[in-house]
Amino acid sequence: MPPNSINEMVSGSCVFLTGVTGFVGGCLLERICQLDPGPERVFVLVREKRGVDPHSRLQKMFSSPLFSKTPKKNLERVHVLEGDMGNNNKNLGLSEADQQLIISHCTHVFHVAACISFVAPLDLAVRINLRGTWAILQLAKQMKKLRAMVHVSTAYANCTRDSDHAEFQEQIYHEDVDPVEVICALKKMSLDEIETKYAKLIGKYPNTYTLAKRLAENLLAQDGRGLPLSIVRPGIILNTWREPFPGWLDSVNSGACGFIAGAAKGIFCTFQARADMVMDVSPVDLVVSTILAAALKAEREPRPRRAHVFHCTSGSVNPTTWAAYCDSVIRASRQYPCARVAWYPRMRLTRCFLRHRLAIIAFQMLPAFFIDLFAGFLKPPYSVLEIQRRYIKGSTQASYFSLREWEFTRNAADELIEMLPEEERKKHPMDPRLIDWEVYFKNCVIGTRTYFHKESAESLPKARRTIAFLRVIAALAPLLSFFGLSCAFVLLAGLVWTTAASVSAILVLTLVCL
Repeated sequence: MPPNSINEMVSGSCVFLTGVTGFVGGCLLERICQLDPGPERVFVLVREKRGVDPHSRLQKMFSSPLFSKTPKKNLERVHVLEGDMGNNNKNLGLSEADQQLIISHCTHVFHVAACISFVAPLDLAVRINLRGTWAILQLAKQMKKLRAMVHVSTAYANCTRDSDHAEFQEQIYHEDVDPVEVICALKKMSLDEIETKYAKLIGKYPNTYTLAKRLAENLLAQDGRGLPLSIVRPGIILNTWREPFPGWLDSVNSGACGFIAGAAKGIFCTFQARADMVMDVSPVDLVVSTILAAALKAEREPRPRRAHVFHCTSGSVNPTTWAAYCDSVIRASRQYPCARVAWYPRMRLTRCFLRHRLAIIAFQMLPAFFIDLFAGFLKPPYSVLEIQRRYIKGSTQASYFSLREWEFTRNAADELIEMLPEEERKKHPMDPRLIDWEVYFKNCVIGTRTYFHKESAESLPKARRTIAFLRVIAALAPLLSFFGLSCAFVLLAGLVWTTAASVSAILVLTLVCL
């Protein structure tokens, strides 16, 4: 008999999970380990990174607050398999013994691993997101006990340059290019030859990430026939909403999380976006719940008429905008400030690229240069100027999505909610209609302060006194700048006071308008 709940599905199972050291994969592992009685074993694919072996990486993750509520005996079920999604070996660098272990025992596959960078080189994005998916698929085909497989894609996989204001259904959108052909070309051709051959295809997509994700979906639809397969497409993934607790995140590798971290520190103050456009947010715990429910659906209906595809999005049922996101983040950053900030948190949205870039130079790059210059003798752990360079690169790529709007239907995803028993709907939150965005974004800021910036609640009173002082300074800044520039022009350029004052006023007003 097919299982009736997530808990029943996972009970006694053997799980294979990729991407466990990432944000979504880590939260998925935590949720699986919380289930009672839970799986018999969980195999996780982990690579060595910067000289740290896979077992040490996993143990470090287990020591994080994310797993603070997880029983130790449940963590002992997790077994590390050394491998790499970017490995050119057709079996992901897994040993022969580990391959046989997966093939013989695994009942559920959750493929979460991905290269999420918008600026990744084409060969890297294709190797990890497409060829890596192909390698997982080949393993899944050999699994003797496979009951469900879930692939995590993105809602933006189909948002090509000719798809502005489009509505996307929960279905596979086929590309004209054979994904297997692209994989073969990657092995045989140089990057220049690949970019020449597929120039028209590459030009359709805003970045290599969405291109590779679209091709991966096509690959699964083409070569995964007969498998109990589901595809989950999240929107913009942010901190947890409720599970295991509000506001959790472990890194700021995604642009939206990085924006919150920088805005809270006062080092980001401009963003290129249309204020009224819908920002399709997916709290990571909703993504995890959808992944587990999608596996349940695949197991209950292993051979559907068409592929199971689920949009884990919010814009069509409980929309929020880029303006609401930025306003909420800045309000919360002032109410729950970081102890050490570069400036009073503020943010201005603009659709104009030139205005955005000038504001970055005037209010982010120049201050960052002086911060690095004067802080150099303290040997800080990071360069503020380097962070600004990354922000420029990232915001340039992100503007494609913040200046456009798409609608993602979620009829199939809503059916997943109805499919779960009542007691599991609270434990596995999936309905974005229940989210209060103002409260949620406030918790994102508090979570980023606590878990990423690692600032304690005890530092909050002092931080609030600092932010109150900076608020006064920020309010007086235009006036102080006017007098400072006027005196400089009089003393250094020899201008008369009236001329110096006029030039200074023009400069200050120009900066204020930015």
